[in-house]
Amino acid sequence: MALALKEENFVVIDVGSSTTRAGMSVNDTNKPPPIIIKMEDFNNPIKDNMIVSWPDLEACWHHILFKELGLKKSRNESPVLLTVPVCWTKEEHERITQIFFENFNVPGLYIAPQPLLALYGCGSVSGSIIDIGHETTDINVGVDSILQIQSSLSLPIGGKHFDQYLLELLQQDTNLVQQAKNASVPLDIKFARFIREQPGACHVLSGHVKPEDKTTGTPSVLDMVATPAVEEFTDGEVAVTEDEVVPEVTENLTVEYKGHKFTIGEYRHKVCDPLFSPELVGLDILPLSEATRLAIMNCETPEIRPKLWENIVVTGGCSLLYQLQNRLKKEVQLSLPYSDNAGDSQPRLVSFLRIPEYFTILREKQYQCYATWLGGEIVAKLVFIDAKNYVSKVDYNESGPSIVHTKSY
Repeated sequence: MALALKEENFVVIDVGSSTTRAGMSVNDTNKPPPIIIKMEDFNNPIKDNMIVSWPDLEACWHHILFKELGLKKSRNESPVLLTVPVCWTKEEHERITQIFFENFNVPGLYIAPQPLLALYGCGSVSGSIIDIGHETTDINVGVDSILQIQSSLSLPIGGKHFDQYLLELLQQDTNLVQQAKNASVPLDIKFARFIREQPGACHVLSGHVKPEDKTTGTPSVLDMVATPAVEEFTDGEVAVTEDEVVPEVTENLTVEYKGHKFTIGEYRHKVCDPLFSPELVGLDILPLSEATRLAIMNCETPEIRPKLWENIVVTGGCSLLYQLQNRLKKEVQLSLPYSDNAGDSQPRLVSFLRIPEYFTILREKQYQCYATWLGGEIVAKLVFIDAKNYVSKVDYNESGPSIVHTKSY
């Protein structure tokens, strides 16, 4: 007979290649994760969404459970919901199951795909999920809580590529190079990442007034694409256009780094350009807008596709740049078909979901990257109340690691 589990003991671990988020007790889901682990402290066991070091990954999970959360291995009463990328294999799921039951002595385990949890965190069961991470950008489609694997795409571009591109721009700024030389501060990748992660420092070149092109004197084509000021939405879900309060965009930005002040020019707003023009960082891959269109077009049946354009979730650690959604919207609108006689399969609008308003803390823009974490908390509250829903210790002892395939998404 399975142990009766208490909600205050439920553990959620949201795995990432750059950071892993974790916490215990899902009584109050309206808060950011209390534990954020930098994976570089564990030798980066996940690279490009793939596990490259099982010992280091296990050490990370061990640290979370028994150091950060203070659990006792001999009397572990905390089941774990683990979020994972969709590309992890059945063999990897089985090894995870073995680790948690045999090495961590958990009473229950549930493995859930990150894209679906991001959807749940935004109050929907159908939509398109764009997860912009540190090393990859993953695009997935979910329909009625079922991932459409044929629509899953992974682009080998992420935050580390943005940092490298920004560093190149920084090194072309002769004034900044001189400032750094005088302060004996290296212009390296850490400096670039510091600038990118400053709140409100870097925007995306769309959605605000840009300087005119110095060679042609004309605005960019992106700024000439008409976009609805207000979008209607159905089914009570939350649509957002980012026509919200946006920090003032200044030509130069003064930042303090290692006790010295530096002036960064307007080129900082180009930091996200490689996502839409991958050739800027030497990558021969689809731009985000085209990859998103391809993922949705691969989804059957055609009648569901308009809903997928209306329910886009943008999440991940690199999703917080202002006006990113507007740039994506304008780019995809350039390639979408348009007709006054729209059929059932023709997209009518492009809109985005966010964490619902009733999450009074997590609804803020800076917490949108925690949509997957929130979805994990919601699912944990639902699955761990009944042993039929998750892999219990009894199940594991009877059937072994392969039981995970019968009790997970």
